[in-house]
Amino acid sequence: MITIKYDDRRVPDEEINVLGNVFKQIVQKATHIPEVFVYADSPRIKIDAAPIELFIEMSADKIPDKEALFLDIKTRFVQWKQQSGFEHSVTITLIPMNWKFETDL
Repeated sequence: MITIKYDDRRVPDEEINVLGNVFKQIVQKATHIPEVFVYADSPRIKIDAAPIELFIEMSADKIPDKEALFLDIKTRFVQWKQQSGFEHSVTITLIPMNWKFETDL
């Protein structure tokens, strides 16, 4: 699951929509997991907030090498950012989760 928090005073919704779709594809390719979801919102109250923060939450057991996965995602993202001309600063956080869940109940 990808969560995007952004400052809508500095980054338009349209750019976040593009970023969300691209980042979803990057994570799918890097993890080989097709079920990747993106949620994005701009908090109503923002105090010294970064322009864009991306949080990748995934099951810890799906991450055999956290450093290698993070580097792969980061490299793919930086390449896209350079090719696309996306100008905003982005912070990426990978969060391995020890959770239990069931879908489609």
